[in-house]
Amino acid sequence: MNRNGNIILSSLSEAETFTKTISSIPAGYIEVSLSTRGKVGAPPVVHVRNFKVSEIITLSMSDARELPVRLIGILNNMIIEDTDVSKWNEKEVEELMLYIFMTFYKDTLEEVPFSYDEKDIEYLRNVEGGEEMIKDLEEGKWVPKVSINIPSQVETYDIDDDFDPRITITNRKTGFHVTFDYIKYGDQVTIRQWMDSFFRKEEAEFDKIKKSLEYNRGIMNQMSSNPESIDRLIPIDRDEENRYRDYLMRRAQVITDVSQIISIVDFNGEDVSNLSVGQKYERLANEACLDYGLMSSLNRRMEKMRYGIKTEVSVKDPITSEVVTRPISFRIPSLLQAMQLSGNDNYDNGDYDND
Repeated sequence: MNRNGNIILSSLSEAETFTKTISSIPAGYIEVSLSTRGKVGAPPVVHVRNFKVSEIITLSMSDARELPVRLIGILNNMIIEDTDVSKWNEKEVEELMLYIFMTFYKDTLEEVPFSYDEKDIEYLRNVEGGEEMIKDLEEGKWVPKVSINIPSQVETYDIDDDFDPRITITNRKTGFHVTFDYIKYGDQVTIRQWMDSFFRKEEAEFDKIKKSLEYNRGIMNQMSSNPESIDRLIPIDRDEENRYRDYLMRRAQVITDVSQIISIVDFNGEDVSNLSVGQKYERLANEACLDYGLMSSLNRRMEKMRYGIKTEVSVKDPITSEVVTRPISFRIPSLLQAMQLSGNDNYDNGDYDND
């Protein structure tokens, strides 16, 4: 991946320690210099091995809910340095995963979905059979794809020496201010575990109707091919269903509140950085000052704070054949799937005959 600048060691003693560490790196590990340069959650440099077969299988069998906690544990074991990936930002985890893929698997991501736009549609309107192609595009029958050579096409943002991942939002009229830390990859795990505990009683109370509604939903999906399946629908008490839907609404509201306050480290001069997620919720959930305006300002500031992999990539448009810039996702599940499907270019097939 292209990136300007090298890791700067702040002292001779640090350089000596760094050199000793490098000399003791076991075979099979690679050195990764992350673009955040130690200014967010990850160290500036880590040494990491490839996934074991058992680890890939474990991750491939994990659903979206289980994946973060399992990936954190596995990556912590794969990295030599004493670091906790749960405290990294997700963008840093994505960057590490891309380095692992590029080094141990292939330097090209293949079959990456391409985001077409109105210019592509206009182009197709002027070619033979274009209207049918447009219809296939819009219905998802045709999904244009591209290949991305990571070393030559993927770049990371440069990060300033004085970069601070924390954001302070201040009310210009009153001086009221809140400081937010960066979002950690492990926050989603912390929130999920707290939510499970906070709503344990309600989950048990509504477990039966939850399963009944899920069962009925599956039956309804079969109705077009099997109309007689309607006889298998489970009768639902409407009052209980309404109470369950009210609970789901409350749960959604709570998870929204918790997701917003978990990163708060300073509330108008009050240090809340060491509070647990439950303590923060009790202390801050009903604070009127944490309103839509403040959160909108936070989101706008976060959008301007760019680090990690640049998601805009120059690729050859598979529709027009022109070189265009498109948003490309480097999400962790996609990278894991690429590892499972790509094989490895570093090894032969174990044959004596090279023909």
